[in-house]
Amino acid sequence: MKEDISLKETRIFATKKSMAKIILEGMLFKSFIGVFDFEQERGNKFEVQLTVEDDSIVSENDTLEGTLDYTLLFGICQEVMSGRYRLIETAAQKIIAETKKLISDSGTVTVRICKLNPPLGGDIKKVCIEIKD
Repeated sequence: MKEDISLKETRIFATKKSMAKIILEGMLFKSFIGVFDFEQERGNKFEVQLTVEDDSIVSENDTLEGTLDYTLLFGICQEVMSGRYRLIETAAQKIIAETKKLISDSGTVTVRICKLNPPLGGDIKKVCIEIKD
């Protein structure tokens, strides 16, 4: 009887897809995000990191159709970062919303956006926000 349970557990485990992550790191964009007029006019440099964890990432047949195409993820980031916003949090939420359309309900998306050399009146390398959904 004990062997039957073990075999059943093995079959259940074998049919479950593995969770995996795609991490797009160090994407750089010139964007017009900020509360100051000069930020809206001149823009600033931003660094974006996108992490997607989902079972749709693992391809069982070594084809692009069997996985999540990370060029689509880059395209989402590029499109969102080309918009104009007052807050980097708004851009992050938009990236999350668009990315969630590509993954399963059990998947998670984490976005980290850093404004490089922010205008805070001091020598600051970057200020970042990170949102996970």
